[in-house]
Amino acid sequence: MPKTKERPSKINVPVVPKQARAKATYEKILQAGQVILEEDGLAALNSNAIVARAGVTAPVFYRYFKNKEALLITLGQRLTDVQNDVYLKAVNNLQPGDDQFAFIHKLLKETLEVTERFQGAYALLVSLRATPSASAIRLEANTEMAVIGAKRLMRISPDLSEAEAIIRNRVGVEMGYSIVEMLMEDPSIGREAALKETAYAIHALLMR
Repeated sequence: MPKTKERPSKINVPVVPKQARAKATYEKILQAGQVILEEDGLAALNSNAIVARAGVTAPVFYRYFKNKEALLITLGQRLTDVQNDVYLKAVNNLQPGDDQFAFIHKLLKETLEVTERFQGAYALLVSLRATPSASAIRLEANTEMAVIGAKRLMRISPDLSEAEAIIRNRVGVEMGYSIVEMLMEDPSIGREAALKETAYAIHALLMR
């Protein structure tokens, strides 16, 4: 399980306990939530189901999480951290003269792969759109990545204003995460073709 990052945020993510036994219980509860999301979806996630799956009592659950939304926020933050790490690593490794289309296509593919490996990811993606208290996670993460991408784009296209670079990257980020969600929702879609078409569209948007 990836570590929760310490960073300024408007999102109230529960603090990971430091004591080993408490931390193990905390992680057990989160793992139970992920299993429920993966097996039965968002509708099945509630505090009773979580405590039964985790093998803890309700008071133990509420010691760490105010409600199921707080658990969703924690898992959603962890998922977006994993996705953002892929973006940051890719941007940091990008060199002048690299093929921009190949860069975007590889980034989309790697983002899809790490998302698929995160247990319960599809239900979490749905929750990040459907749950008001959790949707801020997605919005904050996408804004953060758009600003970082804008700085890279302005080095490639120095005539772009910061505002233009940010909006292009924000749209590109939304497109990228949307195709990841679509491919997880409908495995019958040809993933390689879909990723390439999305990469072409994002490349055209950024480099026009």
